[in-house]
Amino acid sequence: MHISDGVLPTWVIIAGWMLTAILLVVSVAQSKKEMRNISEKVPQVAVVTAALFVACMFRIPMPPTSLHLMLAGLAGILLGPLAFVCVFISLLLQAILIQFGGVTVLGVNSLLMGVPALAGWLIFKTLSKTKFPFAVSGALTSVIAVTITTILLGIIFYVSGIDFGSLNAMLDRVSGIPVLSTIAELLTAYPGILTFFMIFLMNIPLMIAEGIISAFILPFIEKVKPEMLERYKKEKTD
Repeated sequence: MHISDGVLPTWVIIAGWMLTAILLVVSVAQSKKEMRNISEKVPQVAVVTAALFVACMFRIPMPPTSLHLMLAGLAGILLGPLAFVCVFISLLLQAILIQFGGVTVLGVNSLLMGVPALAGWLIFKTLSKTKFPFAVSGALTSVIAVTITTILLGIIFYVSGIDFGSLNAMLDRVSGIPVLSTIAELLTAYPGILTFFMIFLMNIPLMIAEGIISAFILPFIEKVKPEMLERYKKEKTD
């Protein structure tokens, strides 16, 4: 999900930094409005940031490339609006310490993971008002978060005029699958839509993996650290 330096046009990089700066301010302001004493969340932010940093090390083979875990949806559930700050710090550390992603594209990459994290907070908050158990709500939230990242990635590639590098290889991969190969053939006249389609297919394993992870982790947190989900329990009982 990381875009490297030197790939995007300057105007996209500048727009990414501007939107990220705005969302950082809004996220902190919203957190202060909800919590008043935001410093209480610092230890939790540190732990989730470390988890996001480590998660990028675990890759899912998806020839001709590979995917890595994001955990953006889970971060949104646990941190609320502060999740965007958490994502930004994690991506900054990744860019500086392990050269994963890049510094100039940090704004764009923060949007790719930070926006789904904020969406995850709002989605889970809404689902908490239903009768769904936290495991189901968490799984749905994480799947939707990855889907949002996939859509954003496709949009960024499209407006930047960048062809998805592994597009031909991906077409070869679906050539033997009746339904998918037929859809791909129909979309060959529309390169932009075909790129969206291929990126979505490539991220399906990631959606499943993150959904399963959230489905297991949230019930565990509910037992050992219930205060982390206290805000959602109030939503469920109200």
